[in-house]
This record gives sequence, structure tokens and C-alpha cells, in this order.
Amino acid sequence: MTFKLAKKDADKPLVELRGVAQKMYVRGDLKAIAELGGKSEKSKSAKGAKGKQALDELLKKADQLPPSLDAVKGAIKGDWVSLDTKSFEEFGKSFGKDKGTSGKTNGSLSDSLDPKTQKQALEAMRKALMDNAKFADAGSKDGADHVKVTANAKTVGKQVVEGLKPLKDKLGDKRFDKFSKWEDAPDKDVTVDVAVKDGMLSALSFDAAKLDKDAKGELPVTIGFKGGSEKIEAPAGAKELKPQDLMGAAMFAFMGGGGQGGAKSPFGSDANSPFGGPLGGGAQDPFSKSV
Repeated sequence: MTFKLAKKDADKPLVELRGVAQKMYVRGDLKAIAELGGKSEKSKSAKGAKGKQALDELLKKADQLPPSLDAVKGAIKGDWVSLDTKSFEEFGKSFGKDKGTSGKTNGSLSDSLDPKTQKQALEAMRKALMDNAKFADAGSKDGADHVKVTANAKTVGKQVVEGLKPLKDKLGDKRFDKFSKWEDAPDKDVTVDVAVKDGMLSALSFDAAKLDKDAKGELPVTIGFKGGSEKIEAPAGAKELKPQDLMGAAMFAFMGGGGQGGAKSPFGSDANSPFGGPLGGGAQDPFSKSV
């Protein structure tokens, strides 16, 4: 599989994913993602400004990470990294055992559902949409037939939650709680333009602002679907990002990251650290003494 999220006419995608041979490849432009909300009132607040400062500091100091954390460095700078999903799953389970949960997450979103439950959940969603949606022919454009599908977000959300209640035990509390929030969807009609080309779904277009109660103006989003037998290949030069690498980066920041000779952490140990260094106040790196 492959997935790409990009701003219209942008040279570089915000996020790109590829799934090849049981591995996931990912890259993201952290700065561009952060700038998406750069004009919002929230981002202009003191908290928003502090977050932007932290991100800028993180991007500037990425090159100073040790060679053993090259994969983390690449991820921060927007390079391709590979993820072994199974290793992350096992790491999560072992972390849960350390906390006395025996690796069980009580139906968290990371758990997989059996095929029967998946089918029942999807059927509940499909029925909620079909029972409440209105369809209208929108003609043809660029070789594709278009259909307008309109439904009230709140009405559909409530019916989805009702349809999933019989599956609550199988979904687990955490996953079901996520779906339950759909009942709080805004009481607005959302119209999706469905494009069908050569008998296959080719695109979905809608105004995402309709999904937010407080949004003003429009936020047009188009999701394209590309069929065919085009081969999806693993990106060249992708370094493997392991769960231990993320822990190592966190420890590097926590401990001051100096290594030998008490060198200063590239992430800093004061309140301006992107990681919010808990040692603060210039605490001494416990590994700074030469052996």
C-alpha cells in the first residue's frame, strides 16, 4: 500500500507512507505540518509560540545526535525511515508487562480485530451512511462520473455508535470510547463528491471544515485513489527506526546527551529544550566523567 498527504501544488508531501514486504516506510515534513496551523489563534498563543520554538530547536540540533541514532536524525529531518511494525508491537507488549498489564491493552487501538468483528463493524458504518445519505447525479468531469453524497454528520455519528454497541466487548473500552466521540459530531450536512472512473472509485472530495463545530470558512480536501498494477517499491536508503532508538533519543535528551567530556546536550537541559528536560537548570550529565 501507499499513502501520501500533501498540500496542493507542494513540492514535498507532508506525510508519505509505503507498505512493502511486511515493513512500513514513512517520511514527514515536521516543519510544514507545524505550519499548517500557523495562522490560527491557538498557534499565536504563548503555548503555540513555545511549541514552535521547541520544534525549531529540535530541527537545528538534529545533526548533533550521535551516529547510533541516525535513524532518529533522519526521521526528524524528513528522510525515509523503515518501521518493523511487529517489533513495535512486541516492544509495546513488553512495556505493558513491565507495568503489570501482562501485555494486554484491553482493546486499545493497537490491538487487531478478528475478521468477523471487522466485518460487523464496517457493516454498522455502511448501514449508518446508507440509511441517512442522499445521492444526486453531478454529471461528468475529466473522464469521471460524479455523484454527490450528502448526510448529516451528527445523525450518522449517532447511528454508528448505536450499531457498534453490540460489539463493545470485542472492540474493547478504549477503541469503543474513540468511536463514541462520533456522537459529538457537528449538526451539519456534509457533502462528499464521489468520482468514479472506469468503474472504479478515483477520488473523494469534501469540505473538512464541516466536521468542526467552530470552523469558519472552508477547508477543501480531496482524497485520490489510484488503481492498477503499478509496483510499489521500498524507498532507497531508508534507515530502520527501532523502538529502542526512540528510547535512546529520549534518554539522550534526558541525560544531557553530552557523552564524554561533559559536552553540552544538543537538546539543552533547560526549559527551552524541545523535550522539556526534566533535569533542568543545567543538571550535570551523569555520564560526563571520563573513564
